[in-house]
Amino acid sequence: MNYYIEPLKRTFDFTGKSTVKQFWMFFLIENIIVFILGILSVKLGIDNLGDIYLILTLLPFIALGFRRLNDAGYNRWLFLVPLVNIILACIHKKETSLE
Repeated sequence: MNYYIEPLKRTFDFTGKSTVKQFWMFFLIENIIVFILGILSVKLGIDNLGDIYLILTLLPFIALGFRRLNDAGYNRWLFLVPLVNIILACIHKKETSLE
């Protein structure tokens, strides 16, 4: 559960570093919560409950993505480019060579 709580605590930290595991565990937990909220919204008759949750967690997710790309050694602004952000978030740190 720390993989979910820690990014929420670091919502406004766009310069630190985050691991691959932390990024994907947050992504997984967030999607599970959205799925559960989607079922609950149908059962309770409350529209867009999952959408509201996604809007509330958008900034922590972007901050986590920025930190992930920073840790991998890429320009963190690439996280805002669709599809590229998911591919780069999977990559481990760049290897630096002295060649």
